[in-house]
Amino acid sequence: MPTTEHRVHTRILVVDDDRDMRASLIDLLGDEGYTAEAYQTGADALTAIEKSSPDLLITDLVMNGMQGIELLRAAKQHDPSLAVVVITAFGTIESAVEAMRLGAFYYLTKPFKSADLLLLIERGLEEKHLRTEIQRLRREVEAHYHFDRIIGKSAAMQQVFALIDRLKESHIGVLLTGESGTGKDLIARTLHYHSARKHGPFVPVNCAALPDSLLESELFGYVRGAFTDAHRDKKGLFVEAHGGTLFLDEVGELPLSLQAKLLREIEEKEIRPLGATRGEKVDVRVMAATNRDLRRAVMEGKFREDLYYRLNVVEIHIPPLRERPEDLPLLIQYCMEHSAQPSQARRLSAATLRILLNYPWPGNVRELKNVIERALVLCLGEEITEADLPPHMMMNKVAITSLQAAFLSRYSLADLEREYILLGMELTGGSKKEVAEILGIDRKTLYRKLDEYAKAE
Repeated sequence: MPTTEHRVHTRILVVDDDRDMRASLIDLLGDEGYTAEAYQTGADALTAIEKSSPDLLITDLVMNGMQGIELLRAAKQHDPSLAVVVITAFGTIESAVEAMRLGAFYYLTKPFKSADLLLLIERGLEEKHLRTEIQRLRREVEAHYHFDRIIGKSAAMQQVFALIDRLKESHIGVLLTGESGTGKDLIARTLHYHSARKHGPFVPVNCAALPDSLLESELFGYVRGAFTDAHRDKKGLFVEAHGGTLFLDEVGELPLSLQAKLLREIEEKEIRPLGATRGEKVDVRVMAATNRDLRRAVMEGKFREDLYYRLNVVEIHIPPLRERPEDLPLLIQYCMEHSAQPSQARRLSAATLRILLNYPWPGNVRELKNVIERALVLCLGEEITEADLPPHMMMNKVAITSLQAAFLSRYSLADLEREYILLGMELTGGSKKEVAEILGIDRKTLYRKLDEYAKAE
């Protein structure tokens, strides 16, 4: 319920060619603390609305000159979020339906109780507030997922930008590929919020995070009685995404049994919930992302070829951070400036920057953001130092120095391999299994190389 302070700042226009009704409504609204203005004609009210949009409009339906329906139509064209209550002594079903179709919040017939009108005003203002808040949030979301938020000046990222720009008004399927942490989710959301579907929902689902049995019911929904615990109908994510975009993250983790059903739903644009006897039409743009090589998965029989081509109408590959080092300074600066962490840190020391630029970033942009967030929290002064970085990055600094020394000493690849294997055996206490796993080789190969090293001594 609006407070007295809020009501003073709430502007309500009353339009009625009956002088007594205007006076009565003005007195009622004034007693409740609202700021109210009265107009005898719809034309005068419309001028006031166009000059300075009010919060709510109360208008009679039948008046001299401009009728209430005409005023309602013009007022909503000027301000779609305006709450409108139509009142009349000549109520008909047809006029009520027309008023509601044009956007009236409610239709009230005379005579009416003051309490009923005041309740409608409160509800109308609440609806206007919600509409305004939704519009504000939508603008913020669209701004957050603007192209400017995707950072990169490298040639590889410029190609990605160009492809996104060409696809933003399209409805075709897009497959986003790249390593974990490269920003596939961000690009999917950017595509959605710059497409014709931006007013529809963006529904993401991580296919790797849900067990197979649960994933099917999440995607397609179910009807009551479909299985033991199905006590009520449940809408699936395809239905939730109707009119918008369904984003299938980690799509390469889908089981083969579910891939066949997904293909059918995409091709027929119709979903059938578990236990249902008939399908339901849906209008959904499907985007997918994976860090797996789906072409290889298709060749190995782990992913359906027909589904692969249905999802991969256009592929956008996001390169890993190590392949676009020229983007690192921009990304570091962006993370520093847009961090949610309060910090007095304003710059990086030269040594810190050197480490960040030389680090291979296996976790890509996600890892970079986390490292900067951590450093800002731990930093005690205005400059982020090496001590504010994670310990493993300091180990990387030592590794880079050792590699540089090895290169200058003209070590061959065979020499480096031998030293690396023997170092692994030393650090793991002689665990051949652990060393083989870390090096990514089988134990037979490791045994053979260790035997060769022993014979060479």
